[in-house]
Amino acid sequence: MNLFDETENKYYEFISHLLQNGQRYSKNDVNYLVEKYLSGEPDFDVIDTVFADKEGEELIFYIENGKFVPILENNFPIRMGTIEQQAAKSLLDNEYVKHFLSEETISKLEECTRNVDVDWSTSEIAIKNVFAGGVTGHKREYGPIISLIAKAIKEHRAIVYDNVREDKFEYRNVSVFPVRIEFSIKNDRFRVSSYEPKQHRFIKMNLDTMDNIYLSDDIWEEDLEVEYKDFLKTNTRTVKLDIDPVSHAIERCFRVFSYYDRKARYDKEENKYRLEISYLRFDEAEIIKDILSLGGYATLIEPRQLQKEVYRRVLAASKLYES
Repeated sequence: MNLFDETENKYYEFISHLLQNGQRYSKNDVNYLVEKYLSGEPDFDVIDTVFADKEGEELIFYIENGKFVPILENNFPIRMGTIEQQAAKSLLDNEYVKHFLSEETISKLEECTRNVDVDWSTSEIAIKNVFAGGVTGHKREYGPIISLIAKAIKEHRAIVYDNVREDKFEYRNVSVFPVRIEFSIKNDRFRVSSYEPKQHRFIKMNLDTMDNIYLSDDIWEEDLEVEYKDFLKTNTRTVKLDIDPVSHAIERCFRVFSYYDRKARYDKEENKYRLEISYLRFDEAEIIKDILSLGGYATLIEPRQLQKEVYRRVLAASKLYES
């Protein structure tokens, strides 16, 4: 086994991440990070070697006061493989690039990848069933807006905006403190999570319905990120699905759940994909609708209350076809 050959070993990126942090890790920290960052079944022989706790057996970390301390220098350059270099260059042809990168960064990317030969492009990837009224269908330039919201998040400042949809709702001069920007491939939309001080709650808005956005001088003194994490912890639910290993079903599954945090693994014995999706409590109706849209390719494993609701809806739908 070539431990430091990043083309042959998945542990290279993992160890690089730990060393770049320059932190000390307890055994509990190591177990948590292994589960979080390493895909597939962990190889405990490798883990026990990397995090050896016996004197004379240390390879990368040594034990000091019950913590693993890096032996190696933690300042080393990022090394990109051929596919990574090609992927970086392919960003230049991506239809979203100007929403995420500044002109200066794009110019630097062009210069750095000038001599990279690419025989494929992301433009060749067809994404089906995307919402027609999304980012790519608008001429609106989201880059400056995202930069403004990112500045508000960094400086704990409020933004003021209008949010109007004809015959549905009309909000003018609303002031909120943004904490997160998300993007959904399926919906081709950006969403902004923010704290609304008048209602004392966190809300989400589609960025394409927000207009006249500007930065306010109002500052939230407390750490909203901490409050938001507490909010997520209290309101987050998890659903587990088994998905048949059919290419179009897997593709659709990842697309419809693109808004959500998720984990996936393949069970060889069962020949199934197990998908765990984390969602907010008030998104439950949307989650149920998305699960039903997968039809017989998906089996809902848990939670029990969602199983009952899906069963109720399927039963109600079947009665519509009774003679």
